Amino acid sequence: MSQYPTMPNFGVNAILTKEDSAHFKESKEDNTVGNKSEAGYTISRPRNKQKRRRLFDTAFTNLKDSQKQQLQEFEEDVGGTLLPFFYVHPQTHELILVQFKEPLSFVYKGNGLNKRWDVHGIKLREV
Repeated sequence: MSQYPTMPNFGVNAILTKEDSAHFKESKEDNTVGNKSEAGYTISRPRNKQKRRRLFDTAFTNLKDSQKQQLQEFEEDVGGTLLPFFYVHPQTHELILVQFKEPLSFVYKGNGLNKRWDVHGIKLREV
């Protein structure tokens, strides 16, 4: 079994996290394929027999430059949306194997010497 990296959470320890709970969402993937008929009906079928995967949306606020750099390096190390990694669920502390669904986007929120970054819309998909 190969060892997967764990996404940094910038907490004081492995249980505490710097994730912004106001932006945390958990949902399930739609596991159906649908086609619309000429009459307006939707004909749907299961995509496959695999269980529905969990989707997570999360964010970090007020990251320091060093934390932003660490998160960017982590994204590079896992190849952006390519390789899976472990994500620590902020409430249950469960280790979940996930992938990024889209690249990270950082927004500068600093002022003068107070350099801070926000990264909202981190989308993760359970593998």
